[in-house]
Amino acid sequence: MGSLFHPVGSQPAWVYWARRGAIVAAAVLLIGLFVYLLRPQPEDPVAAVPATTPATPTISISATPTESTTPTASATPTGPLMCDASNSTLTLAGYQKVKQDAKQTFRVGLTNNGGQPCVLDLKPSTFSLTVTSGSDRIWSTDDCAKWVPTHKQTLKSKKTYEFTISWPVARSAAGCKTAKAVLGEGTYVAAATFAADAKARQVFVVTKAS
Repeated sequence: MGSLFHPVGSQPAWVYWARRGAIVAAAVLLIGLFVYLLRPQPEDPVAAVPATTPATPTISISATPTESTTPTASATPTGPLMCDASNSTLTLAGYQKVKQDAKQTFRVGLTNNGGQPCVLDLKPSTFSLTVTSGSDRIWSTDDCAKWVPTHKQTLKSKKTYEFTISWPVARSAAGCKTAKAVLGEGTYVAAATFAADAKARQVFVVTKAS
């Protein structure tokens, strides 16, 4: 026990104490190194973080349909055209003078002036004839459907369909009525209309009865 704390030898005491200190320090260092090696090592923070691969952005391209610019062919009429003002001419003729107690016979003509045949559809809804004196409406086929002859045919190019309408030189009223009163002398005008736009006029004079 004495030799541990009181070294004995030929060397000075401090040499023995320095040797002992070096041994103790080496032992402590070895123990510390051993403890360090045995303790659990922390995970590498860099390795612990999972590597993330940046997501590649997906670009969505939506195709916008392009409107078709192909022109649509217009429908072309099939079969013969109807006779009207675009392809036909309406004519009207009658006596230049007619007596109060006589009858006026109007001659009506429809001519196909087109290069192709047209369908002539003559009826009260497509034709009318009216007699006036100034602003006074005297007589009209609109007052009686049976005063208009009905006729339908395919009229060839440059061909004419003719018909007549008789006027009793009297006033008319709805319901196919005609007045018995004698019309006054003077100038009268007959106006014919076909298919709304084809028109013709005839001016004539009513003279005193015999």
